[in-house]
Order: sequence, then C-alpha cells, then structure tokens
Amino acid sequence: MQVITSKDYNSFKSDNTCLAIGAFDGLHKGHQLIIKRAIKIARKNNYPAAVLSFHPHPLKIIAGKNPPPAVVSRHQKISLLEEMGVDYYFEQEFNQEFAHLRAEDFINNILIDKIKVNTIVVGDDFRFAYKNEGNVDILREMGKIHNFKAEIISQLHASDDRISSTRIRNLLKAGELKQAKKLLGRPYQICGEVIHGKKRGRKMGFPTANLKLETNYALPPEGVYAVKVNIDQQEYIGAANLGYNPTFNNQEISFEVYLLDFKKDIYGKRLCVDLIEFIRGERQFKSKEELIEQMQQDILYTRQLLC
Repeated sequence: MQVITSKDYNSFKSDNTCLAIGAFDGLHKGHQLIIKRAIKIARKNNYPAAVLSFHPHPLKIIAGKNPPPAVVSRHQKISLLEEMGVDYYFEQEFNQEFAHLRAEDFINNILIDKIKVNTIVVGDDFRFAYKNEGNVDILREMGKIHNFKAEIISQLHASDDRISSTRIRNLLKAGELKQAKKLLGRPYQICGEVIHGKKRGRKMGFPTANLKLETNYALPPEGVYAVKVNIDQQEYIGAANLGYNPTFNNQEISFEVYLLDFKKDIYGKRLCVDLIEFIRGERQFKSKEELIEQMQQDILYTRQLLC
C-alpha cells in the first residue's frame, strides 16, 4: 500500500479511483464495511482501491480541543488498511485551510482533480467541508454533475445499537474487552516503543518491557492482563500491568509487559500488545515477596489461558 499525504497528492497518476472516505478513527466493523465495499468495487472493475482519512483529528483544529482517546494510532491505521488490501492511503492534513474548504471545492479540487475518483463510498452519516455543510445528498448530486458514483453504506449495528468508536471507548473504560473485540473484529491493541524503566521487575526476577505508548490510547481499567505481543511480526505470550504500581508509589501511569520464556534485548523495539483477558485489578502489596508470589500466580494463569 502506498501512503500519499496531501502535500504529495499531485504525485498520484492513476485514475478511476474507488475511494472510501471517513475519519475511520477506530477501524471497527462499521468502518471495515465501508472500506471492504470500496475494495470489492475496485477489484471487480480493476480500479485502484483507496482510502482518504484525516490527520490530525479534526477536533484539535476546529475546536482547539484535545481529541478523544485513540482506539488506533496512525501507525496501526496504516497497517490495518494495508492488511485489508487497500492500494492507496490518502492522508489529508486537517489544518485551518482545509477546515474552511467548501463542499464543492473539496469535491472538485481534491476528489476529482487530484484523486480522480470514479466511485466514492461513505457511511450514511458522512459530513464534510466547512461547518459540515456537505452530506450524502450533496455528494450524490455532485456525482451526477461530475460523473462519479456515490455509494452510501448504512451504519452497522450490534445489539440494537450503532457500532461507533465512542461506544468502543466506553466499553474499554468499563473493562468490557470481549464486547470491544466483537465491535472491532480483533482484540484491542496497544502499541509502543520499549524504553528503559526503573528495572524493578528485573531485580525481582521478572524483567518487563516498559512501553512508551505511541498515542493517547483509550485505556481499560488498571490492572493485570493476559496478552499476546507482536514483535517483528512474531507473536509471544505475556502478562501486562497497566497502572501506577501502588506498591512503589508511582506517580505516572505505566504499561509494562512480561514476556513468557523470552530472553532477547528489545529496547527501542516497537511492540503491539493485544489485550486478551483481564486477570486482576491493581492493588498495593505489603512486601516485595508478596508481590512476587502474586506475579507468579498471574504468569501461571496466563500460561494456562494462552499457551
């Protein structure tokens, strides 16, 4: 998959593009339905299959607010789109100039002139352009005028409620990992770079990988989780601790992963951690010995569950 940022749109030379458009901030099953439809049309007609999305989050630019916690990072979004079979990912820089672009200009100057769309696929709640003046009806009308097709996909529901990134964030906050997985179509995953920590785990015989998270993730409750970890496209089993390590009075939240039967040096590596099952909540222990005993039980449970 080729990633093309908005400053490089002119480098795109194909035509008859089948394009899915959206924020796709969770790449959940609802988003996947839209993208898979675009890919299906593209493959049937031998068109390029493409996705257009936005970076940074529009809220940061329009309202000057911090966006909601992320369900996927930019890096994860790109990887997932590539796995789905997308040929081109157009990443539109969301800045003040773009935020003030009128609907007709967005369609003419970007979708037609630069991306050369033949077919556009969006969700039925799709809004675009200055003050959200553009909607699916305008997209259809502009399609008739400029000779492109606009296909509108009805929102996907689960348990009589619409699948959305907000709903997934709420499930994660409540610790409902299995329900979040159903809506995502995959385990919830947190990625980050392994950095040097305080090395307390190593001194206790349980060396952990301390992760610097690559985005402001939506986080589940603090505690210990059974996890699967991807390192350099290899999968490993582990137990992860999310929280403040109250036994040691930490002031900042940390995410540390103990990998079972693993001895390699992975400082500086990017790890992606699938949260499989909640084991227990975080609590303060009276001594290091009591903590070590509990960690042994956590690891034994993880091994029984995932191995």
